[in-house]
Amino acid sequence: MISNQPWGFYGRQQELAQLRSILQRQRWFFVQIAGRRRIGKTSLIQQAMSQAGRAKTLYIQIPDSDPAGVLTACNDYLQTFGLTERVAHLQQFAQLIGQLVRQGYVVAIDEFQYFHRRQLFDFCSYLQAEVDKLASQAAPVTGGLIVLGSLHAEMSALLEDRSAPLFNRTTDVLSLDHLDFAALLELLDVHAVIPQPLKQLLQPLY
Repeated sequence: MISNQPWGFYGRQQELAQLRSILQRQRWFFVQIAGRRRIGKTSLIQQAMSQAGRAKTLYIQIPDSDPAGVLTACNDYLQTFGLTERVAHLQQFAQLIGQLVRQGYVVAIDEFQYFHRRQLFDFCSYLQAEVDKLASQAAPVTGGLIVLGSLHAEMSALLEDRSAPLFNRTTDVLSLDHLDFAALLELLDVHAVIPQPLKQLLQPLY
């Protein structure tokens, strides 16, 4: 049985501290966060940005689509986050990321692995140009870029393959696995109505 308690953030304290430290550097960063779908990548960055006090944020989830569909999704997110800019092509999207990061924004791009698709791959070269400019002036740049992906092979091909435009560009890498046992027990304690005999049995594990 599930209780009516509001859902919070559980576990991931090491990853949360690491990401919060990155966000508080106040200089350019390019973070890769990898992990299976629905494992908590988005919740992690939301929690870290909240704790780090980053007010200027933009989150975009890339759809499994052609360039037109990706650009439509980007413009929808720009509107949702109260930004007046709009993008008409992939190069303009990459340039906007560079512009926002220079203004102190943390830009998070979810499902980044879709840029491995042939019809979207040019974006990686456009983004490389922006990332290299940002890295060359890292100290005065107070924003950063976070890319999240759920398909390890494609994320590796985009960011770790020597022939990829973005190879060796990330400043930090976080990999999320399943919640540890302690976090699962904490979650159960808050949200599951556990019979008292079973709770007494589990108590030594808390």
